Amino acid sequence: MNKTFNSKTIYLLFSLIVMILISNQYLNKFENNFFKSDNYKHSSIFHEDSLSYIKEAEKIRNDIINGNSFLESGGAYKFSFLYPRIIYFYNKIINQNSSMIVNDVIKLENYKSFIFLQIFIFFLSSISLFSALSKILEKRLSMIIFTIFFFNPIIFQWHLTFLTESLFLSLLVLSISLLIQSKNISYFFLLGLLIGALYMLRTIALLYPVIVLIYLTIQEKKISCLIYKASFLFLGVTIVLLLIGGSNYLRSKSFYFTPSQSKTDLRTYIEVDILIKSKNFTDRQAREYLDNKTQKIINDLSFELDNEKRFLLINKKIRNQSIETIANNKLIFTKIILKSYFHSMLLNPTQVYFESKYQNWNEYKKSTDHKFVFKFRILITLIFFILSLYGLIISKKKLPLSINFFLFFSILYFFFTSCWLSNTRYFIPSATLMSIYFSIALDKIYEQINLKKLD
Repeated sequence: MNKTFNSKTIYLLFSLIVMILISNQYLNKFENNFFKSDNYKHSSIFHEDSLSYIKEAEKIRNDIINGNSFLESGGAYKFSFLYPRIIYFYNKIINQNSSMIVNDVIKLENYKSFIFLQIFIFFLSSISLFSALSKILEKRLSMIIFTIFFFNPIIFQWHLTFLTESLFLSLLVLSISLLIQSKNISYFFLLGLLIGALYMLRTIALLYPVIVLIYLTIQEKKISCLIYKASFLFLGVTIVLLLIGGSNYLRSKSFYFTPSQSKTDLRTYIEVDILIKSKNFTDRQAREYLDNKTQKIINDLSFELDNEKRFLLINKKIRNQSIETIANNKLIFTKIILKSYFHSMLLNPTQVYFESKYQNWNEYKKSTDHKFVFKFRILITLIFFILSLYGLIISKKKLPLSINFFLFFSILYFFFTSCWLSNTRYFIPSATLMSIYFSIALDKIYEQINLKKLD
């Protein structure tokens, strides 16, 4: 027993050390590779979303210095609620609240330590899942799942970026671990808080409690237990939404908990492509056309943009215009959305690496790197999906029905809510959960090979 425990502990710690060493090599390679985006000079380790979070964190810092409370500090709720606030606290604790932007240069110090922290948090969440699965699966299969989660470059690369997918994946894995081990209502209340935290990181998690509700419906025989547990789940989520709404109200006197980005994404990612195809616009012409429509909204309503309530009204009207454009071009929209979903599923284990190597994605697409990697991506995508499908087929013999349904619907949920953005990055939550089925397939293959050896 002790030998088994020690061997597992050694393997887990060895996994962590190996990944930290690999991560350190990556960071050393790119930390002095500087880009310029939106007139800000920054290390290529910071990708586009990271820059937005750092700028918002700097605004929170300045507002607090000027006398505002923490909850009322910052600008309008545009994207992630939690990421900028994590950066603010990290900078306050580690860097003594020093300025993060100096002369249009991102100067967030000691960010490498935060990346190592991201890796450690995912390591702990993976161990939590390993512990939970060990109670319902064979130990060997549980260890394979941990190994695939932790060493799979498709997943692990996102722990090397500064605040993109890493914390979201860690909380998602931790949520699944908690659900598997749930014993009483306190577990579901905590799960609600975790899903609320997922929403504060990425808004796609807002309806995820519905998937948990499906799980409870399958698992619970008594309707009273179902209602009881579901109530505490939604209570946890509601507390987080009230925190976001309260913070927005203190700052703007307007209570809301959905970011403005959720209202403009259709215009950014879909409406431009619809106009290109329906009106034969170039990309530039389409964006200028939409900019003019936005300006017309501003002019017609005759208000200033510094008022957050009016800013929210602008975004609401932008969303309505985008929906109208989609409704008038249903066939084109369908073709665009299907292509986006298909493209998102094309796995890319080198996406983070090349985002740090090249100034922009168009530059990468014109490179020899892209031509070389593309064929490799098709191959690993086919292998991953075939084995995951095989694992799904045989999973009924390995996983309880309720957990199996929960995993399957979770994969579909994250796929449909985010992969219409046509970015392989947004398939990562689904790919992470699919890795459980992928691991089941590998375990079965290993088992069959051993049987043949015995024969």
